[in-house]
Amino acid sequence: MSSAEPHGRADQYYATSERPDGNARYHEHPKVVMLPEHEIAIPQAADYELPEVLAIHPMYDPTNWPLYNIRYRFRDYFAEFWGTFILIFFGDGVVATVTFNTSNAASSYLAITFGWGIGLAMALYCCMGISGGHLNPAVTFSNALFGKFSWHKVPGYMFSQFLGAFAAAATLYGIFKDQFDVFDGGNRQLMGPQGTGGIWCTYAKPGNGKFFSAFSEIVNTAILLFIIFSIGDDRLTPAKHHLPIAIGLLVFAIGTCTGWVTGYAINPARDFGPRVFSTILYGSDPFTHGGHYFWVPLTMPFVGACLGIFVYQFFILPEPKPKKE
Repeated sequence: MSSAEPHGRADQYYATSERPDGNARYHEHPKVVMLPEHEIAIPQAADYELPEVLAIHPMYDPTNWPLYNIRYRFRDYFAEFWGTFILIFFGDGVVATVTFNTSNAASSYLAITFGWGIGLAMALYCCMGISGGHLNPAVTFSNALFGKFSWHKVPGYMFSQFLGAFAAAATLYGIFKDQFDVFDGGNRQLMGPQGTGGIWCTYAKPGNGKFFSAFSEIVNTAILLFIIFSIGDDRLTPAKHHLPIAIGLLVFAIGTCTGWVTGYAINPARDFGPRVFSTILYGSDPFTHGGHYFWVPLTMPFVGACLGIFVYQFFILPEPKPKKE
């Protein structure tokens, strides 16, 4: 989820029509490894073999499909779009499910935190090997700020993340539309007994003021980035080949342990994209509710992400790995 671009080195991309043994066609796909100054074990996109049937039916080879050059050129942004889409699809989807299916109300919050965690893991499996799996504008910005990601990619990444979140929210509304009508009788309400606004974005719990809500978002996002850097640092005990699962468990832990008071946005795209969509249902209420609370989950994760990386790099100083001869 958090990674950064290598300094002074870029993996190359190749595509050939034959293997060295002259048999099946294969493609060596991009190995986008975004690293900080020391090496972080991030899964790389594996080479894959295409079946021999492609010699007879080349139409099955995606490199022969339309707009390949454009799709390949912007693959990072497409990966961020679809990764964020999957994250919100599962995350907001589980919130909708427990809202409309009240048979397991006692365990609903645990189901929500688990759904978000496993949804993030699935999203990372889809995109981490291509884009680095940011899925979070705060992750993208903070990595660029600390020199671990190219600034020129930041606008495209953020736009893809926000758009993916918006598209996922719209898709989910199509899936649950009839259940919305059953639940509220067609009268959309942001809050209250028939309120459904919490499906889309986060709102602080009643009695929680903006100051401590902002503090919660900063600390939880800082913990997110701090631990992501820890589990990906091969000088420590990295989660080699299992980063998506480890990061998913991390978000599950944050949600279960400390995220309840604000809904643990910890991701501006996760909150803002569906919030914009929800204005179609509730008018301006998603932005005015709680004294214009929306700015807390939109801005505080940026502060927390930068803080988390700074604290990690300042205080966690393991022995450097010896250079290979």
